Amino acid sequence: MTIREEVFVVEQGVPPDLELDDDEERCQHFLALVGDDVVGTARLNPISADVAKAQRVAVLAPWRGSGVGAALMASMATAAREAGHKRVELGSQVSAIPFYERLGYVADGPIFDDAGIPHRHMSLALEGEE
Repeated sequence: MTIREEVFVVEQGVPPDLELDDDEERCQHFLALVGDDVVGTARLNPISADVAKAQRVAVLAPWRGSGVGAALMASMATAAREAGHKRVELGSQVSAIPFYERLGYVADGPIFDDAGIPHRHMSLALEGEE
C-alpha cells in the first residue's frame, strides 16, 4: 500500500478514498523486489472465468524503465494463464499505453476518465487463446 499511496495518491493526485476498494481481498497481489526492497506492486482481479484484470500497477520512480513493471506484468500473465483465464485486461493511463503495447497488449475503445486521469481499455490474449 505504501507504493500505491506514493505513486497514485502523492504523485498523481488520486483521492485516497479511491485507492482502496472492495476488491482488495479477492485479488492476487504481486510485489517486485530488488534485494530486500519492495520497488513495485500490482494486483490481479479475477473478474470472470475467462478474464483477469491487471490493476494498481505501480513502480517507484527510480525503478521505472528498469524492467520492474514488465516483470510484474509477466508474473500476472503467468498467474492468469495458470488460473485458466484466456485474457488479461486493464485500464491503462493514456501515458502508459506504449509500455503495455510493448508487452503485447492491444488498446481498444474510447478514452475514459478514471480518478481524473485519462485511461483506455487494453487486453492481452494469453498464449494459445484468441
